[in-house]
Amino acid sequence: MKTKLLNREEYLFSVTQMDHFESLKFAKQSLVWWDEYYSWTKSPCLCLEDNGFDVCYLFYTISKDNRYLTIHNILTPFIFRFNGYGKVLLSILIGKILFGTQIERIKMVCVSSSLEFYMNLGIDFWGVTKIGQYYTEFPMPKVDIKEIPNLMKNEHLTTLSTLELTTVYKKVQENGSSFNTKEKEIFCHSQLKLGVRYRYEELHNILQIKKL
Repeated sequence: MKTKLLNREEYLFSVTQMDHFESLKFAKQSLVWWDEYYSWTKSPCLCLEDNGFDVCYLFYTISKDNRYLTIHNILTPFIFRFNGYGKVLLSILIGKILFGTQIERIKMVCVSSSLEFYMNLGIDFWGVTKIGQYYTEFPMPKVDIKEIPNLMKNEHLTTLSTLELTTVYKKVQENGSSFNTKEKEIFCHSQLKLGVRYRYEELHNILQIKKL
């Protein structure tokens, strides 16, 4: 296996080889998102190749102050799922490509259907956004992603300033209250799946203590 960077044209050519509707739909959404908000030149798509096939794609950005890594999308085409490719690609990004950098924290969101993948990495979530994406952030592992479960257990949010905590909280403060009936059903199911790893109340309480 090896990684490579794809520009817009290379990504478009690669994903159009898919024949699974949902995979192709997600790939198109990622393309549109990157076209509208990010630079393909500054932030190309990181791709994992195995035996000549493009098996996983990852979109990420690094903040201007080099403090935050934001994982935007990880896509494994349906035909290549359940082979651990997403975990491998994320491991390469954190443990090799970005190893030794000054990045302090990781931010990411995911849809409800992807929760299980991230939970298997040891990731907890601090709440849900207005559009139904589950938000998390945690310290950057020093070596590899095996550190994530321990990093999530630590009370790392207490090290953030009140302003930083407020910024996190604003993303999730509605906590599903504006969802329609169908969205609330999905939200309730996701909360049950996450259990104690849905840590909205903890985030809320830490922020209140910070404000005292």
